[in-house]
Amino acid sequence: MKRLGLLILAHFLLLAAPCFAQETNTSHEFDASLDIYTQHLWRGFSNGTSVSLQPAVEYNFNGFTAGAWGAWCIDGSYTELDLFVAYKKGAFSATLYDYFCPVNPVEKFEFFEITEGQTKHTFDLNLEYADPARHPFSLLIATMLYGDDLNPETGKNYYSTYAEPAANFSIGKTDFKAFAGFTPAKSYYAGKAAFTNTGISASHTVKISKKFSLPLKAIVVHNPDKQRTYFSLGVNF
Repeated sequence: MKRLGLLILAHFLLLAAPCFAQETNTSHEFDASLDIYTQHLWRGFSNGTSVSLQPAVEYNFNGFTAGAWGAWCIDGSYTELDLFVAYKKGAFSATLYDYFCPVNPVEKFEFFEITEGQTKHTFDLNLEYADPARHPFSLLIATMLYGDDLNPETGKNYYSTYAEPAANFSIGKTDFKAFAGFTPAKSYYAGKAAFTNTGISASHTVKISKKFSLPLKAIVVHNPDKQRTYFSLGVNF
């Protein structure tokens, strides 16, 4: 019961953090979206074996954001439900994710299991710098703090760290992002320091009518450590 209470408290804090912001204005925003990708790609890995539906909801207030994001492969090969809370100040942002990735096919949805060694939750702290108005470069650094990130040899957390420098540019009306993600040590991502997520993405909005446009995205990823290459097409609603 203590573990259950701690998890409920953690999730409450994740979702309620924006409410504790100093009310310097009343700019409340709520947003919902749905992405559909031919493959769900994440940091150099492909999750699932079919088209992935990815709904999201988020609430924004005074630089704080809280929300939920999900991924579900239509053949049942992959399921994910994440909660997150973020704060952005200028070009810097910090985001705490709670990734929940149960074993598929999902027979028992153990969302409230947080015992180390058994939980399918992973808490991941992301720090990012991006200022596209001033220059095209960005940097993401993420570290897993707890959860399904265990070294099988020691049973202890790797504290897996992922870094991703990127360059953003545009050609015509198409926006591109070139990235080279790596892990600096043996971790969840690779058995040694290695590049795990190199590639490029392209985003383009197709105007269907005066009132409706369709954002499209294409991603090509190569994982040098695993010697695997992936390609995914996506659309946002």
